[in-house]
Amino acid sequence: MADPVTDDDGDVVVPRRVLGLDAARGLAVVAMVIAHGVPFISERVSTSGAFVLNQINDLASPLFVLVMGVAAGLVFDRGSATRGIGRATVRGVALIALGVGLEQLNHWVAVILHILGLLLIVGTPLLVLGTRWMVAIAAALFVGSPWVIEAVTRAGGGVAGSVATTADWAANPLVQWLVTNTHYRVLTLLPLFLVGAVLARRGLGDARASWWCALGGLTLLWASFAAELLGHPVVFSGDHPDQVQENGLALAAYGIVMAVDIAAGRRPAVYAVLRPLSLVGQVALSLYVFHVVLLVPLIPRFPEGGWLPFGLLLAVALVTSWAWARFIGRGPVELLIDALSPARRPRAPVGA
Repeated sequence: MADPVTDDDGDVVVPRRVLGLDAARGLAVVAMVIAHGVPFISERVSTSGAFVLNQINDLASPLFVLVMGVAAGLVFDRGSATRGIGRATVRGVALIALGVGLEQLNHWVAVILHILGLLLIVGTPLLVLGTRWMVAIAAALFVGSPWVIEAVTRAGGGVAGSVATTADWAANPLVQWLVTNTHYRVLTLLPLFLVGAVLARRGLGDARASWWCALGGLTLLWASFAAELLGHPVVFSGDHPDQVQENGLALAAYGIVMAVDIAAGRRPAVYAVLRPLSLVGQVALSLYVFHVVLLVPLIPRFPEGGWLPFGLLLAVALVTSWAWARFIGRGPVELLIDALSPARRPRAPVGA
């Protein structure tokens, strides 16, 4: 772990970039790019291949939210909570604007940026609470959110997982983003955000916490597989089997990446694996926006799909983002958001 640095306000609250944390964020956004390219090849993969791709798809968003919570926990100073909440609100509004804008383009991606923006606005004020309160809220949301989703959806004239809502009030974007969205919702992402903030308080150099995180995640993942075999499959996005699986994937991936980083230090073999992912993680928002925009011309150009457009999407998006981070530095979207509300961290040096 690097030493803390002092920000422009004189607060010593921000650790320098951590290879494992950036690598975990990079893994999440790479999984998103792969998941959004899957429709090109969905009819060309075997059953086992489809299973692996489904796990990659299910890993992407919860891992990104977990890392987002860790980052929020690292930069949030309870001694200057008002400034931290204000900064998070501005950044959240910027993400909402980006997400809504991307939704207007012609692609098949279920855009998550506006959900993440609202999550940042809702979740950051909770970081003023003590760790036990944050864990309790996360546990309560994990247990109760499926029933809330079902109740709100039913009140809106729909059935969770099968029939869309019909009531006018249920069409409100805030209702959808908070509760009824069929892909992502603040209600079920907030527990992971809070868990990430708790992990940040433990310290990113805590190897025991990382391995317990990995073990807990793998236990949840295997429990989700067992539940499906016993006749309890996922019925709708956000139900208990769905949360157990996705949270398990995120916790396991994050824990393993961080534990490996802590244990291996800068050993060449491990550094060679984590370093490219960490570079991609430093420009994760720019990569997300870029790959969604890239799909707009690719989809009509390859109406039958195939491995070629899938490979082009991955190669162009990932190589471009890696090269940008390696030779230029922070991504354009990150720079734009930092211009609106400066991040409480130092900029990564070019080529670092």
